[in-house]
Amino acid sequence: MKLIKLYKNSQVFKIALGIAIAVVVYIASVFYTQMRSLDSSVNLIANATETQLELEKVLSVISIYEANLRSYIITKDESYLENRFLRKGEIESNFKRINKLVVNNPARVKDVKRLKELIDFRFALFRETLLLAKSSNPDSKVLNAKLQESNNFTESMKNFVYKTINAEGDKVKIHNDNHQFELQDSIISAFLLVILSLLILLLSFNKMNVDIYELKKTNDELQFLNRSFNEAEKIAGFGHWKINLERNTYTLSDNFFRLLGLEPQSFTPSLENISKYIHPEDVDYVTQMHLDSLKTYKPTSLMFRFVLPNGDLRYVMSVGSFTKNGKGEMVKTGVNYDMTDQFKKTIELEENNKELKNINEELESFNNIVSHDLQEPLHKIQMFISRIESKELGAISDQGKVYFSKIRTSANKMQTLLIDLVNYSRTIKGDKVFEETNLKELVLQVVDDLSSDIEDKKAEINVENLPTVKVISFQMEQLFINLISNSLKYSQEDVAPIISIFSGEIDENEVYNNEIITNEDYYKIVIKDNGIGFKQEYAEKIFILFQRLETGSKYSGTGLGLAICKRIVENHDGFIKVVSEPNVGSEFSIFIPKKV
Repeated sequence: MKLIKLYKNSQVFKIALGIAIAVVVYIASVFYTQMRSLDSSVNLIANATETQLELEKVLSVISIYEANLRSYIITKDESYLENRFLRKGEIESNFKRINKLVVNNPARVKDVKRLKELIDFRFALFRETLLLAKSSNPDSKVLNAKLQESNNFTESMKNFVYKTINAEGDKVKIHNDNHQFELQDSIISAFLLVILSLLILLLSFNKMNVDIYELKKTNDELQFLNRSFNEAEKIAGFGHWKINLERNTYTLSDNFFRLLGLEPQSFTPSLENISKYIHPEDVDYVTQMHLDSLKTYKPTSLMFRFVLPNGDLRYVMSVGSFTKNGKGEMVKTGVNYDMTDQFKKTIELEENNKELKNINEELESFNNIVSHDLQEPLHKIQMFISRIESKELGAISDQGKVYFSKIRTSANKMQTLLIDLVNYSRTIKGDKVFEETNLKELVLQVVDDLSSDIEDKKAEINVENLPTVKVISFQMEQLFINLISNSLKYSQEDVAPIISIFSGEIDENEVYNNEIITNEDYYKIVIKDNGIGFKQEYAEKIFILFQRLETGSKYSGTGLGLAICKRIVENHDGFIKVVSEPNVGSEFSIFIPKKV
């Protein structure tokens, strides 16, 4: 598997191919050297052989010359002497060829020079012998002595020549042996060269097949990505475009044409043809901004309208930027987003915001009515109830007193509801000014304000160390009023309420908005009581506006108090949660971020 990966690695293959080529080049250079050596050996062998042949020719001429001389002495026939000068010229030609053959061999040059001297001396003996033979009364003893001297010298000269010929023969043998050895090496080198060349060819061919397969695979993937991208353009509602500034050519994607309500490639891409579909009110601005960007190379971000062939308007956001392609040419690329639905939703949202603003103004008017206009008649009702109770109650029947008591209770409930509505609206519309607040001092002030209710319930309030936090002071005051009042209201019968307010440690598994929170990020404020409690399944319901648990008529309430608490905590980007158990009590935890 590792070898396959290495084989598929182009860099590794290039290195291996480079090494193989280097080896082939080395073997080829060795083979070339061997061929040169073989050529040199062949030349040396041919040179030595030709030298032997020329020496043999010289001996042959000398032998012929001597035989003719003897034949002349015996027969006195002049015809034996006719070609003697030609034969000497033939020897001169032989020596010229021999000198050329041995010019690079100093020892052999010296031998040839010596041989030339011997040949010259031998011809001198020939002349002397011929002169004696041609004399009128030759002395046979002197002639025989000269012939014997010539014969002896000829033998010694032959021995010298044969010695030289044998030396050349030995040289030929040595060169021939070397030639055979070099020939074998050359065959091995040629074989290795062919094998390596074939191996490289096979590997290259196989690698080429692998690369072609990978290229085809990559091309298939690229085509798939291109199709996927085209489909993504359709789904996402955008089309891309490209402008080559060097060639002044425009390229548009298929979905760019679809954004214009046309079939792909319906016209030749150009600024002029595209401008035909831009809204008349937008075309001058869009084309000018585009042409300016082609000069300054600044990115563009334009929103304009296309007029489709059927007359519909399409709102488009066009974003483009500049870069250089692989050839170094400046290119502007960009995308056009179909913003029609978003634009229409924005218009709809703006209309809804106007409507919401009107509703808020109406709510503000309602809040003013609740806080002033409705409370004024309620105060008069409560005042007249108080007067009737003090002066006219005795004149009322028992049944009337029951009705009168219900009227007083209903008036008090209405007053509480109006106050809670005002408080809730203040959490929404009130000024959100954050300031450093000592929570312990604030809670102690709340406890002092609620001292009458605390004494009536004989409650015990424990306020421990609390942090100084940057909060909306009046809202935090309302938060603690509501929570402490809630604990006093829902206390158990015949059990003195115990309410503890302290700063707690955040559990390591505490999660908010799918993120784990820690003591480094949040403050945790706990309000714990020993009241009637409730089932944990209602822990979320109690914070919903106007939602009350079925606690009977004994425990009155509007269902706004804890909703106000939740709203106040959310105004501080925090959250509130509660853990409760019936007849044991409840524990409210408030989480306030340290960086508001």
